[in-house]
Amino acid sequence: MTKEQEAQYEDADSLREIIKNLEKRKFKLDCGHVTTFGYYLSNDITIKTNKHPEIICSLCGY
Repeated sequence: MTKEQEAQYEDADSLREIIKNLEKRKFKLDCGHVTTFGYYLSNDITIKTNKHPEIICSLCGY
């Protein structure tokens, strides 16, 4: 990766801020399971970045 290409990417802290804004919101995932952001017993999620992103729990991702 060139330095110009690398400069186009934001750091992980930017993504953490986006996720922090989702705190306490509840979602039904594409796999049918549910998650609540910021809740310690919530399902972990996997985002498959296809043309239409698929968001599933980590258990269904395996």
